[in-house]
Amino acid sequence: MAGPRKLALRDRGAPAAAKTKAVEPWPIMVVDDDEQVHEMTRVLLRDLEFEGRPFKCVSATSAAEAAAILDLAPEIPVILLDVVMETPDAGLRLVRHIRETLGNRSVRIILRTGQPGDAPEREVVLAYDINDYKSKAELTAQRMFTALVGALRAWRDITTIADLNKTLAELNVSLEQRVADRTRQLEESGQALARSKQRAETALARETEAKTQLRQFLSMVSHEFRTPLAIIDSSAQMLRLRAEQGDPAALPRIDTIRGGVQRLLGLIDTCLADEQLDSGRIVLHEKVFDLAPMIEVTLSHHRVATPTHKYIAQLKGPLMVWGDPGMVALALNNLVGNAAKYSPSGGEVNVIGHHDGGDVAIQVIDQGIGIPDEDLPSIFERFHRATNARGIPGSGIGLHMVRQIVEMHGGSITVESEVARGSRFILRLRAPPGSGKEKTT
Repeated sequence: MAGPRKLALRDRGAPAAAKTKAVEPWPIMVVDDDEQVHEMTRVLLRDLEFEGRPFKCVSATSAAEAAAILDLAPEIPVILLDVVMETPDAGLRLVRHIRETLGNRSVRIILRTGQPGDAPEREVVLAYDINDYKSKAELTAQRMFTALVGALRAWRDITTIADLNKTLAELNVSLEQRVADRTRQLEESGQALARSKQRAETALARETEAKTQLRQFLSMVSHEFRTPLAIIDSSAQMLRLRAEQGDPAALPRIDTIRGGVQRLLGLIDTCLADEQLDSGRIVLHEKVFDLAPMIEVTLSHHRVATPTHKYIAQLKGPLMVWGDPGMVALALNNLVGNAAKYSPSGGEVNVIGHHDGGDVAIQVIDQGIGIPDEDLPSIFERFHRATNARGIPGSGIGLHMVRQIVEMHGGSITVESEVARGSRFILRLRAPPGSGKEKTT
């Protein structure tokens, strides 16, 4: 028998593979009880290729043998299956075994029979999950190649979809796990947040209670301490009158007693005012008033209280502002008192007042110890004291109170300072609406 004509039948979408390169052939199962059919099929497929891969025949001479092979090698893509073998319907039984028992839905089954009358095509196609039906008499090399290529493409698409579905399922499982993990993390975060909220609420309640107790304590101090302090001060005044007549040497010590009483009273007033400002319990009673007389009264008070310093006022015209006179006086008194406290004996405290645009600017200038650069950003914070102020009495709440008062009035306060040369505090308050003051120099 002459050899078959070589067919150059390759898939146009794939390049021809080099003959010298080893490639995995397509395994095609041939299930038939006729050995000549196996030999003929091998001859027909010997010189055919698809996507650069040749074909390889996997032979089984019975349905039982084919079932055993498929059980071990389910990746076979195409089966050329005879119907009549060890029984008249052995091939059809094998189809049902492959689809239902083995659960193999991807393998493409081409039913190839020599006795079409025993397995009518219409009935077989409807009753069994096969993919093609061919008569052995009509299955030429060309038709077999066409049928195999169509079956292989279908198998490839099915397996690709199956692989993608498997990957997608794995991703879904991974995503579900990540969602579960993230949900657990969020639940743990929510529980931690709830615990933090509970702790914060507890701390807030304690702080509120502590502030209430502090207000009660300050109120008690204000009422209970003022009477004995007033008795001490009045007694010191009487002793001073007697000392002026009979014991002048005792005057400095008596003045020290009176100065201590005044500092303690001032501290009580400052603490009360600061606490009331911080709690928002102070109501401003605003009106238009002139700052110039208030500044003069403040300086006169300090000339008596601290006569060792020089107090100079440079005020340009009436300084009309809008605010609460009592609160503004408290702020001015604190700034002038600080200037005197941190200046050496004989030092000057200058207060300069003038209109600056729509504001009234008040500068309190001293020749004191100054404020280090690292302390300037925090100098208005409560209880903060400059590092070079150790040894000088002070509570660290005065400037904090001043800032609160100024900001309540819609103004501002800034500071310029140089260590060992002094400080300049600049307080700005609103001029009354319609005052018509222009910027002056």
